[in-house]
Order: sequence, then C-alpha cells, then structure tokens
Amino acid sequence: MAAVFLLILYLALFSLGFPDTLLGAAWPVMQPDLGAPLEAAGVITIVVSCATILSCLLTEQTVRLLGTSKTTAITLLINATALIGYSQSPSYAWLLLFAIPLGLGNGTVDTAVNNYVALNLSARHMSWLQCFYALGAAAGPALMSLVIGKGQNWRTGYLIISLILFGIAIFILLTLPVWKGRDYRGEPIRSMAESAGDDTAQKQTAAKKRRPLLRIPGVAGALLSCAVFFGLQYGTGLWAPSYLVNYRSFSPEAAARAAAAFYVCVMVGRFGNGFLSEKLSEKILIRIGAGFCIVGAFCLALPLPHSLYYIILACIGLGCAPIFPSMIHLTPIRFGRKDSQRVMGVQMAAAYAGNVLICPCIGFIAARIGVLTIPWFVFALSILILFLSEYVEWSIAKHMPSDQEQDIVSENPPA
Repeated sequence: MAAVFLLILYLALFSLGFPDTLLGAAWPVMQPDLGAPLEAAGVITIVVSCATILSCLLTEQTVRLLGTSKTTAITLLINATALIGYSQSPSYAWLLLFAIPLGLGNGTVDTAVNNYVALNLSARHMSWLQCFYALGAAAGPALMSLVIGKGQNWRTGYLIISLILFGIAIFILLTLPVWKGRDYRGEPIRSMAESAGDDTAQKQTAAKKRRPLLRIPGVAGALLSCAVFFGLQYGTGLWAPSYLVNYRSFSPEAAARAAAAFYVCVMVGRFGNGFLSEKLSEKILIRIGAGFCIVGAFCLALPLPHSLYYIILACIGLGCAPIFPSMIHLTPIRFGRKDSQRVMGVQMAAAYAGNVLICPCIGFIAARIGVLTIPWFVFALSILILFLSEYVEWSIAKHMPSDQEQDIVSENPPA
C-alpha cells in the first residue's frame, strides 16, 4: 500500500509537468495553423500563470473542503479536460479560454501535493517528487515532437497527452481508499465530544489567533526566495539559448542541446538529491545548490570553447536541482504545521509570479542592452537566492515566538 501511495503522489506531479512545457514545443506549428502572431504564445502563458496564482491562494480552502486526495484527482480531471479543449480549439481565442481551467488545475495540484509531502514525508521524497515533475516536463515536448515528426497534427499530440492525464486521474480516483488514514484537510480531525461544544465560537476564536501571513517571521523572505528561484530556473532555460546563439555564435540546434542539458541535469540532480538529503540538511543543500549556480553563471559570461558551455549549463542545472525541493520541504519546519498550507499556497503563487515578472524583464533588458547581460542576471539571481535563504533563517531564529516553536515539526519527518 505504501508503494502505491507514493506512486499516486509521484504521478500527480508527473502529470503536472506534462502541459507546463508543451506549448513551447507545439507553438511553431500551432501559430500558422491558428493564424496567431508569434508573441501570442506569451499571452497564453500569462493567462495560465495568473489562473495558477489565483488557485494557489485558494488551495487551503479547497483542501479543507475536499481533502488532498479528492482535490488532486478532481483537479487532474480538470487539467485533462482543458487539454482536450486545446486539441479541439478552432481559434486562438478558444486557447485563451481553456488556459484558465488549465492554470487553476496546475496551481491547486502543485500546492496541495507539495504541502502534503512537506508535512508527512521526508526530504528525499520531496526531491524525488520534483524529479517526477521535471520528468513530465521533459516528456511533454518529447511526445509532441514525436507526434509532429510522424506527420500528425499538433492537435493529436494534445489529445494523446490529455488521454494520459485522464488515465492518471482515473487511477487516482480508483485508489482513493489507499488514502484512508493518510488524507489531509489542513486541520486536525476533532472528536464528536469536542465537536458537540460551541463549535462556531471555537472556530471564531481560532481564526482570531491566526496572525496575518506576512507577520509570521521569515515568510516575506520565503516568498521572495520562491519568486527569485522560478525566475532563475525558468529564466536560464528560456534565455540561455538566445545568449549562446546571438553572443557565442552557437547554431540554434547546438543551443537547444545546451538547454536540454540544463533541464536534464535539473531532473537528474533532483533524483540524486533524494539520497543526499538523508545525509545533509535542507539548509546546506540550498547553499550548495546556490554555490553551483553562482559559479556556473560566472563561467557562462566568460569566453570559453563551445563544448564547455554544455558543462556550465549542466552545472547550473545541478545547482537548481536541490534548491526548490529543499525550500518547499522546509515550509512546515520553518512556519509550523498549522500555517503550512496557507504559507505553501502563497509561496507557490509567489513562485509563479516570479516566473511571470522576472523572465520577461530579463528579455526586455537584454533586447535593449544586449544578450551579454543574461549570464549576469543568472549570477545576480543566484546570489540573491543564497542571501534570501540565509535571511529567512536569521529572521526565524531572531523573531520566532515561543508558541510557534512548539508547533514546528521535526526536521526528519517519517519516510
């Protein structure tokens, strides 16, 4: 049963990665088919991201109502339905419409499953969970390129992937009994005797005791950390190929291979990080990861033989690998179990907001000053990640009230 339960969690994040990178691979053939301008893909991405941010903020209420198990299954069904909508869209406007439920489903699954694993499983499983997300993110474009390479329409690719997601969602629905005794609704289950009292008054009292989110020590720094990390990871993957082509004289094919090396090393690094997390704390892993990114970004700015840039981007990918799983797994440790779902939702919203805001800013400035600025953006973001992580730890150590100390979970939750 334990193995099946872990498989459910891994499949949930794997299916989340599938559509996240699909649009970029399909857009070159979608654009002429739909008669849309080149930059229209960016508008779709913004719509998905805005819907994702909204759903991240609402996940706490959804989980309280349905529990993590039903929330995950239902939102995966929504994602699969949205992708069927993509495959049948007669025009660009319909893509924008179906981008809304896709984003809503993405944020809910991401926040609910990440918080569940942070609360109940070890750092090893958190890292492997993110590894499965990266695997799905790599599998989506690979499957789409295979479909297009066989002479099929992009709509066929979206349809196949939607059917895969339906299969995963149905599997999770059929295995809901496996969650018995494991489900999470964001608050302890009270006995009938406790519930027989003045339930309304108790809830009102508990609500009054909940501090505003940004007044919890370290939360502001944690939100900025997530935003900056998504800007770092997705900004590197998005803009490094342009830097290599336009400033280092790479061919587009060679630059694409270098970007692939980056994403593959994020995935492989997260798998390896699952083993390292049993030996090293999350704080140390964040420092090591940020160090790899800083060194890699500095080397990326240097004039070197072409073959070394593959290694450099692989180094940055390995550096990115442990940072986000470690930050997410630290959430209940840093901020306590009772606030973890609330903080997790806002953290994930901040992460997606960082992607929406930072990545376009890098491109905007690079287009006006020059693509040679791209490695220095990666360098600055890497240093900022390290600074923010240390600031969060300092802030918590200095300002944590005694009542929150009692609520903090162990740094070694059960495997």
